[in-house]
Amino acid sequence: MAQRPFQTGAAVNLSGGENIKEVVIYTVPAKKRFHVRFLGVNGFGHPNQPLFYAVHVTTGSRMGIYPFAFNGVAEIAEPEFPVRYFGSQAVILYADPGSDLIFTVARKDTTGNVRVFIDLCGILVDVGARNRAGQ
Repeated sequence: MAQRPFQTGAAVNLSGGENIKEVVIYTVPAKKRFHVRFLGVNGFGHPNQPLFYAVHVTTGSRMGIYPFAFNGVAEIAEPEFPVRYFGSQAVILYADPGSDLIFTVARKDTTGNVRVFIDLCGILVDVGARNRAGQ
């Protein structure tokens, strides 16, 4: 079974007044499975405005929603985004061929703009005929 290292990412922008947004991070190619091993997030927002993050993946035709929380917070000298929310962690997620990996960012207080970057890395694995029959 052929496999190769792979990395992808996306950005989410919430404008003032928006409380939630979802973006497709990556669509897994046919005949491949994405084994996600690590994710990192860099969010730029406002003080006392915690952000909710989740990654959605489809495995065996079932979508799973995986929220995660990071404790990294730092004030920065940027008027539009005075606070940085950040973190990274090891994960084990499997995304089926043809499925979308989706990233959700949400917040309760919709004051000001928010910008969040996510990066995922792992392995793209060829899915053989024998494995596809079991899906």
